[in-house]
Formats: sequence, structure tokens, C-alpha cells
Amino acid sequence: MSADAARIHSLRSAVGHADRADHAEQPDARAASRAIVRSWRELTGGSSVDDADRPTLLAVSGGADSSALALALGRTRGVRSIGHVVHDMRPRQDAEADRRLVEALGRVLDLPVRVAYADAGNSEAAARTARYGALARLARNAECRYVAVAHQADDVLETMLANLIRGAGPRGLRGPAPRRAIGDGVTLVRPMLGVGRAEAEAICRHACWTWAYDATNDDPTRLRAALRAEVTPVLERLRPGASRRAARAARAIREAARVVRDAVNEAWPRVAMRTPSGLELAQPPMVDLPPAVREGLLRRAIDEVAGRGHDRLSAATARSLSAWLVDGRGVRTVAGLRLEHRGGTIAITPAPREDA
Repeated sequence: MSADAARIHSLRSAVGHADRADHAEQPDARAASRAIVRSWRELTGGSSVDDADRPTLLAVSGGADSSALALALGRTRGVRSIGHVVHDMRPRQDAEADRRLVEALGRVLDLPVRVAYADAGNSEAAARTARYGALARLARNAECRYVAVAHQADDVLETMLANLIRGAGPRGLRGPAPRRAIGDGVTLVRPMLGVGRAEAEAICRHACWTWAYDATNDDPTRLRAALRAEVTPVLERLRPGASRRAARAARAIREAARVVRDAVNEAWPRVAMRTPSGLELAQPPMVDLPPAVREGLLRRAIDEVAGRGHDRLSAATARSLSAWLVDGRGVRTVAGLRLEHRGGTIAITPAPREDA
């Protein structure tokens, strides 16, 4: 037996006997695995659906979080495949090493590994869009309705802190959605939002699995890396379990944001009208709306005219625009757009180049 085959046999044995092993030395690993399985079932139909009717592709990068996702869910009947996306934001040698590691994990779990190559562009947002598009294609090819990804509670806390210090509104503080559509017939689910990074690593250690490590996580020029190294450990030390409580707070904010979104959608046909050059908002009906709904209408209007994510507007800017809409006059320029009071309406158009 080759060294690689022997290692896979040993790892397969460790994973296969996980539920029967003595977990006294790592009390969180088994509980975390059960929590991940329970959450996956809740997000893919609930208790009335048999596991075999939850066809799922696991998105695995090779890091600790996604490896833990695979180790926790890889033996369930609904999981059909592992999906791995190789993109160009990492050195090719490192990316190919990650691919080989994920393929080895697939052999441990007796799961096929489907690999896609994606051009990530020059930003994290573009990389995320390319990755989700590639995962949706892999899922359709594997006849899977679900793609499970490994975002966990520490990710939620880091995202909330990053958005908090830039002054984001509720959309920026609500955390990632537990599930959302990412393509025709494909739904992304996040079954690890209730566990943290330490628990993910405990799952990997219990299965004797050595995960890949991305050195960009140590880059102090990246805000998320700096928060991870310097801020969240302090919060966890001051209040153990801070990340899981932050994830619960994010869910509460998400519910509140949904109420505002529904109110915005209800009011939109009454206040918004498309024009050849942009969009107009009827001022009188907006004046009596709650400020949060006014701000939501302004964000949506700006998004529709500018064609980009309206939560990039800070909470302070949205609040200022809301007050200006009610009491002000004249012109404001925001996000490359011109907003102008015009006798009972607010006209929103692209700003002239010299004003943008």
C-alpha cells in the first residue's frame, strides 16, 4: 500500500468511527458536527424530508472551515459531491495544492470531487460572484438542488465589525443569509453559522485531517485579516462565545431588515416612476413614512439608477438624504448620481461627469 493510500485508509477509518469514539479530549467536535447536520436539514426542507431527497454539493476550498463541513456532512445520504473552485487570486502552485488536498478528502469520504476554474477578476466581490457562478454550474451538473458553504460564526462577527466601522445600515449588519438562490434551481445554504472557527478546527483534528492554510489571512493590510488577528480574539477573551452571539444578533437584524424591505416594496409603486434619464420619487407620500422606510426607498432608487449595491451608502449618508428629502431643496450629488428637488418630486439621474 502506498503512503498516500495508507493515509487515506487511516483517515477514512477515523471519520467512519467518529460517532463511536471517545470525545472526552475534544468535547466540541461531535456536538459541532451534529449542529451542522441539524442545520443542513433545517435549511433543506426540514424534518419531513428524507436525507436522500436533499441533493447537495459541498463547496470545499481545503481550509479548516470547509473541510469541517465535508467531514460533518460527507456521510449523509443527501450529499452527492464535493465542489472545488480554482481561481486566480492565489498563486497557481498554492491553488493546485489545494485542489489535490480536496481531491484527497473526497477519496476519504468516498465522494466525487468536481473542479471548476474561474477568473476571479481583481476584487474579492468579483471573486465571490465568479465562485458562486461556478458552484451553481457544478451543482446542476451533479443534479444537486443545494450548495452548502462553510461560512461560520466568526465570519459573521468579522463581517459585522467591518461593516459597522464603515457606518453601514441594517443590510450591512444582518450577516450572510442562511439560504439564498444562486442560479436556476440551485439554492446556497450555510449550515455552519451556529458554530465557530475553533469548533471547525476541532472537527478536523478529531478526524486527523490537516487542512490547507491561506497565507493571505495573515496580511495585515486586509481589514478582515486585521480584525481576525487583533480584534475578535479580544472580544472572545472578554466574552467567550462572542461570535455565536453575534450570529444570533445578525439573525435578529436580518428579520428587522426584512420588515423594512417589505415596507419599501409595498411603497415603491406609489412613490417611484421611471424616466428616460433615471427615476423620480414622489416627495409628498414619502414624508409620512418612517425614516427607515424612506432610507430604504432612497437606497433602492440609487441602486436602480446606479446599477450597484445600494448598501454601499453609509447609514449617515442615507439618514442625511432622508432628512434632505423632507426638509431640503436644491441638489445633492451622491454615488455618481444627481438628486434634485423638482416641485414635489426628487429626480435621480446620473451626475454630469464634472460633478460625479
